[in-house]
Amino acid sequence: MAYGYDELEYRPLRGRALADTEQFLAEQGLSWEQDVTYTVLLRDGAGRVAATASLQEDVVKCVAVAEDLRGEGLTATVLTAVRREALRLGKRHLFLYTKPENRLQFTGLGFYEVARTDKVLLMEDRRRGFAAWAESVRRGEAAGTIGAVVLNANPMTLGHWYLIEEAAKGCDFLYLLVVSEDKSAVPAADRRAIVAEAAADLPHVAVAGTDRYLISSATFPAYFLKEKAAAGAVWTDLDIAVFLKLAAALGITRRFVGSEPFCPVTASYNAAMAAALPGGGVELVELPRLERDHTPVSATQVRQLLSQGRWQEIRPLVPEATWKYLSREENRKTVLARMGAD
Repeated sequence: MAYGYDELEYRPLRGRALADTEQFLAEQGLSWEQDVTYTVLLRDGAGRVAATASLQEDVVKCVAVAEDLRGEGLTATVLTAVRREALRLGKRHLFLYTKPENRLQFTGLGFYEVARTDKVLLMEDRRRGFAAWAESVRRGEAAGTIGAVVLNANPMTLGHWYLIEEAAKGCDFLYLLVVSEDKSAVPAADRRAIVAEAAADLPHVAVAGTDRYLISSATFPAYFLKEKAAAGAVWTDLDIAVFLKLAAALGITRRFVGSEPFCPVTASYNAAMAAALPGGGVELVELPRLERDHTPVSATQVRQLLSQGRWQEIRPLVPEATWKYLSREENRKTVLARMGAD
């Protein structure tokens, strides 16, 4: 605890403390993030908020110190409290998003750069965290033209399988990166296992997870952005920057995606990749979506059939690995529960 200040912890922040924190952050040009579960406040002898920091899962958010108190070590104090809470929760690897100009400050406090854009900097509290993850993904047999597909597969459909097969034909070695963020109807570990089973017989293909580095939009904060409406575009640019860093580490020169006729968010993401990837030495290959009866096969369609109790109708839409998984009643119950169905 910093001398002369009261250190107060909240799980979560409510009432007067919340109102004071929102006002304090606004004075620093920042905004409050509703999804945090832990907040530490430092108050001076007069009860004024002097510094604060918050935690959501493994992401540090809303770090701020009163302008007239900067240089007194208060940032280190609130980050120590956040780290203590993270350890209590079993979180031993923390991430922090901030403005690029704050890099030196947070480097001095034990955070290291992962990737950046002109508007946002992603940091982590492991010196070689990203490098270690990239090394865990690397396969020694990868050579020639190396490609990548990043997919959520919620669940895996024949559309995903078509993309994978075509991508495998378009390169000498293919990385299949299955989103690790566990926010989907099909649990992350199950999604990855299904993709691995489906692709087991494909030569020169490796399946890996994205860990916490790619496609983690659910925890991307906007509290330090002046234009909140631009948060989606800022996250997209950062995610592309992270992918390009991985591509450089693994020798990936080609990324394959499916066309997106329905979802404007995904279509916008594909357009952003088309503009940015070539500058990093990666070609974007956009393949047409697989169709059945003039309708693109989609995971959304499969989830709708499940929610309607028509699960047997999904068989023509999914590979055998997915069908085996969803044929088990306990798995269907898990997926439906995570979808919010009865």
